[in-house]
Amino acid sequence: MLAPVAVVVLYAFSADSYFSLPPTRFSWRWFESFWSNEGFRSALNNSLLISFVVSPITLIIALPAAYALSRGTFAGRQALTALLMSPIIVPGVVTGVAFLALSYKTHIGPGFVAIVVSMICITLPYALRALLANMHGLRLDLEESARNLGATHWQVFRMIVLPQLRPGLLAGGIFIFVETIDNFTIASFLVTPTTTTLPVEAYYYLRDFDDPTVAAMSCVVFLISTLLVLALDRLIGLEKAFTTA
Repeated sequence: MLAPVAVVVLYAFSADSYFSLPPTRFSWRWFESFWSNEGFRSALNNSLLISFVVSPITLIIALPAAYALSRGTFAGRQALTALLMSPIIVPGVVTGVAFLALSYKTHIGPGFVAIVVSMICITLPYALRALLANMHGLRLDLEESARNLGATHWQVFRMIVLPQLRPGLLAGGIFIFVETIDNFTIASFLVTPTTTTLPVEAYYYLRDFDDPTVAAMSCVVFLISTLLVLALDRLIGLEKAFTTA
């Protein structure tokens, strides 16, 4: 599973513009090429900004939704759960075309707002899945004890439920961030010259150039993802996070 990643890393550090195994010598030249490319720098800034905006908004939507779906007994709960999870099974091309049409119908047009809205919709199932799994492991006895001691529903949620949802929030947040920064299929329909994301910029670059600069870019994205996973392991532990998600 990691073999393709190893190939990309070797290619990124190769001094040659073509792939050879083993590399003749190692060099940082393609990372310098990546950082010196204005298009890549702008796309990286756009991708990070979109991810930083999408992640908290999606979690804010997913938190009450997960609470209602796991604790509620209203009619249509299963249908609503399936509806909120449905973006996972819809092909990305279909979703991208749908959001492109929606952006024109609502007159927001392609660009930053359209990308943010689309990313919120497609990452919501990841956050919901993590939080719903986490909700099933909550200690109800603590909530009952708090209510018996006179705590209000808001106090119980804020002081008892929310701290126990920390693993789900962290795991969901990381899944959202990585999916947003890495998404190509949907973003390719919604980018503009000033809001191009990193995967789309990489595609544009590969149409004109054949060198390891994109491999160096892939290493940067891989490093960001690895740091996020290490942070998750440090904060709550990977076993607990993946069990939750």
